Amino acid sequence: MGKGVVDTIRHFGGEGKIFKVHYRTVNQPLPHFVETFVDDGYFDMYDAMRALAEVGYEGTIIPDHIPQMGDDHRLGTAYTIAYMRALQKRAEDELGS
Repeated sequence: MGKGVVDTIRHFGGEGKIFKVHYRTVNQPLPHFVETFVDDGYFDMYDAMRALAEVGYEGTIIPDHIPQMGDDHRLGTAYTIAYMRALQKRAEDELGS
């Protein structure tokens, strides 16, 4: 689309046009990629979380396409949600939100 993730968040978030965030990352850009854990992709997911905090986004952020961790699907979900919350807290603390 010609814009990076952070620029897109700032543009649409600044206009109040982000309504729901599917938070995920991949191991490399298109066309061939594999979804990975939010701390293991080629993009620093903190940059996205900080941009969301900068624009004052208060909507839903859900983990999306979580890889399998161990023999229980809930492990990956719990890990991902905890990691996302830590990124959100760090961004809010840095920005004084």
